[in-house]
Amino acid sequence: MFRRPRSRPRPDVHAADPARRRAAISTGAVGQNTLRRLVARDPDVDVREAAARRLHDLVVLRQALEGDNDERVRESARARYRQLLAGGDTLDLRYRRAALTACPDAQIIAHVARSAREPLLRADAVDRVADRSLLAEVAAHDADPAIRARASHRLAAADGADPNPSDRPDQPDRPDQPDSET
Repeated sequence: MFRRPRSRPRPDVHAADPARRRAAISTGAVGQNTLRRLVARDPDVDVREAAARRLHDLVVLRQALEGDNDERVRESARARYRQLLAGGDTLDLRYRRAALTACPDAQIIAHVARSAREPLLRADAVDRVADRSLLAEVAAHDADPAIRARASHRLAAADGADPNPSDRPDQPDRPDQPDSET
């Protein structure tokens, strides 16, 4: 009698065996609703990690990166969240802007300021950046002149200087000295 060699487990997202659930995720045959459920509730760490890598839901990913009890799941969710937020997929810009507004993580905001596909999203991120070296980097290297100017303005405002004193003729050049004409 001929026996086939034992092969990998057949993919089945509902299987009791975590290897079969992971295989189902790897094939890409699992829908987003199932991935949400797996990320949030699967008891197996490897299954949650694999599901986080394929999920497109920024809300569930953020919940996982902030609250999962396993470091690997949190890191996978974080990497996927950053990728999607910066435009690594086809998610709607309004959805990503709303997610950026709700994001409390300075490192993720910095990533978006440097790497977001759309200038509008980079501008939103630059408005939330407090790191002077990052503002200087964006001011020097962003591909969009409007974003470079915005970062320069934020950097000058952080220094307490008026970035364009000539644009404000009604203001004295130095705020600590009153205008000599008054």
